[in-house]
Amino acid sequence: MSFALSSKRSSPAGWFSNPYVVMSLVLFMYIVKAAVKISVGTAINSPMIAGDGFHNIADMFEALVVIAVIFVAKLPRSGDYPYGRQNIEFFSSLAIGVALGLMGLKFAAQSLVGLLSLFPAFDSAVRAVVALPAHAPLQMDGAIFPWVVAVTAGSVVLSVLVSRYQIAVGKRSGHASLVADGEETASDGRIELVTLAGVLGEYFLHAPWLEYPLGLLVAYLICRTGFELLRSAWRVLLQHSIGAEHELKVREICRNTFGVIDVTALKTFQVGHTAVVMVTMTSLSRSAARAHIRYGVEAALRAYLTEGDFKECDLHLRIEAPAPARHRKAIALTRHGGATVVAAGLAEATHIAVCDLEHGEIVRAVEEPLPADAAQFLSVKRVEALYLFSPGSDEERKLAASGVAVEQASSYFPSALGLNKTG
Repeated sequence: MSFALSSKRSSPAGWFSNPYVVMSLVLFMYIVKAAVKISVGTAINSPMIAGDGFHNIADMFEALVVIAVIFVAKLPRSGDYPYGRQNIEFFSSLAIGVALGLMGLKFAAQSLVGLLSLFPAFDSAVRAVVALPAHAPLQMDGAIFPWVVAVTAGSVVLSVLVSRYQIAVGKRSGHASLVADGEETASDGRIELVTLAGVLGEYFLHAPWLEYPLGLLVAYLICRTGFELLRSAWRVLLQHSIGAEHELKVREICRNTFGVIDVTALKTFQVGHTAVVMVTMTSLSRSAARAHIRYGVEAALRAYLTEGDFKECDLHLRIEAPAPARHRKAIALTRHGGATVVAAGLAEATHIAVCDLEHGEIVRAVEEPLPADAAQFLSVKRVEALYLFSPGSDEERKLAASGVAVEQASSYFPSALGLNKTG
C-alpha cells in the first residue's frame, strides 16, 4: 500500500499538478517572453510589443509572489489559525484584480491614442488640452514579418495553454491565487492576440488601425476579469455568505431530513475554499434520535457543498426543541361510583378537566366541579375547545356560539385522551 501511494505521488501527472511546478513553468515562460518581445519590439519600433515584454517582467515578480503565497497558504492549521492561512490567497487575488484593472485602463488609453492618430486635426486639438503619450507607428518589412508573427502568435498560444493549465490545477488544488494568476495570464493572451491582429492587418490589409478598436474591446474584457477577481476576493475577506443559492439549498436539505421541523438560524461564510455553515434546527425528537438527525444532515450537507464550489466544509449543527405551542382544552367528565369517564354531554357531566397542552400533548391538567355557568368558566380559563363523547344538545350549541369549540372525544376513557395528570 505504501509503495502504491509513493508511486502515485511521484508520477508525472501528480508532478505536473503540483502548484509549485506550475508556477515554475509559468515563471520560465515569462522569462522567455520578456527577452524575445523586448528584443523584437525594440528592433521594429513597436512600443506595444516591447511594452508587453516589460509587462512580462512584472509578471515574473508576480509569479514569485504567488509561489510565496501558496507556501504560506499550505501551512497547517493551529490554535491561532483554526482555519489555516488560506485567506492570504485572496489578498493575492485582490492585488491581481487591481493590477488587471490598471492594465485594462492603460491598454484602453493606448488604443484611444492609436485611434486619435488616424485623425491628425482632432488629435492635435485633444493634445492641446490633454497631455497624451506619443504614438509610434509600427515599422516592419518583409524580412522581419515572419519573426514578428512567430513571436506574437507563439506568445498567444503559450498564454492560452498556460492559463488553462493554471486555472485547472488551481481549481483542483483549491489555490485561489493560482486561479487568479491564470486569469491574468489569459488576459495577457487577449492583449497579444490584438497585437497579432494589428501586425497582420498592417502587412496584408495595410490597415494597422484594426488593432485599436479591438484593443478597446480587449481592455473591457480585462477590466471585467479584474472586477470579478476583486469581487470574489472581497467577499471572502469580508466573510460574505456563500451565496443565496447555496443557503437556500442548505435550508432545503435540513427541512427535508426526517425529524426536523424547521431551520431557525443559518449563518454561512467562506474561509479559503472552505465553506463554514452554522445551522440551528428545531425538532421534537429525543436526544438519542437527534444524534441520528445530526448525522443525516451533516452527511447530506457535506456531499452537496464539496461536490460544487468548495473543497472542504466546516459544519456547526445545533438541534433544539421549538418554542412551546401552548393552548388549552377541556374535557367534560362524569364521576359515578368511583369510576371516571368522558361525559356524553354537559347534562351528564359532574366535573371539567382543564388541560394545558404543548405541541399537542397534555403537560398539566386541573379537575374542577362543573360550574353553574360553563360558558363563563371556560372563557375565564381561556379554553379553546371542550371535548364531549356525544355532543349535540342545545346548550352545547350555545357554548360553541360563545367562542368555545365543542369537539367529539375519540374515546370514552380519559386516559385515551392523554388525561393522566389531574390535580
